[in-house]
Amino acid sequence: MGWVFLATIEMMDAYSAKWGFSWGDMVANTAGTALFMGQQLAWGEQRILMKFSYSPTDYAQYRPDALGSTHMERLLKDYNGQTYWLSTRVGAFGKNNHLPPWLCVSVGYGAEGMLGGPANPALVDGNPVPHFNRQRQYYLSLDVDLTQIKTRSRFLKTVLVAANFIKIPAPTLRMNEDGNLRGFWLYF
Repeated sequence: MGWVFLATIEMMDAYSAKWGFSWGDMVANTAGTALFMGQQLAWGEQRILMKFSYSPTDYAQYRPDALGSTHMERLLKDYNGQTYWLSTRVGAFGKNNHLPPWLCVSVGYGAEGMLGGPANPALVDGNPVPHFNRQRQYYLSLDVDLTQIKTRSRFLKTVLVAANFIKIPAPTLRMNEDGNLRGFWLYF
């Protein structure tokens, strides 16, 4: 069902002048579905979790129609502030009894400098737009598997399961496509 939903969105993008169809997005959508199904078949559980984080950027001010004019729109539309993570418990593939069961290592992927689909526009509504270098970003960070936090409360357990798709802010290393390495005490 998730793949059908995302493929529908990609098809709508295909007819949008601002974005267009992306084979990369279709591959990512298919890989996400395969990751879930493969883990269920192999282990009967999810050992590698997909997570999401978002931090507001300044890019939306140049294209609020495409990147969002409100905070909620930007959360969904401004890919410059989004990071997608694969997070796994440190002890998920072996016996590490001395480490907390909720401790995770995460690798992330994001990008910045994107004001449009395949290329940035030089003009928006007749106004010149600054040139931004579009580049991919790769991340390494710690995380928390909220489902591994023990509680007797059904309500709290439900909240932890529902919130587990959000990457917890933690110390992070980021490497840009150009090889620039930067560390953050807390990155979201």
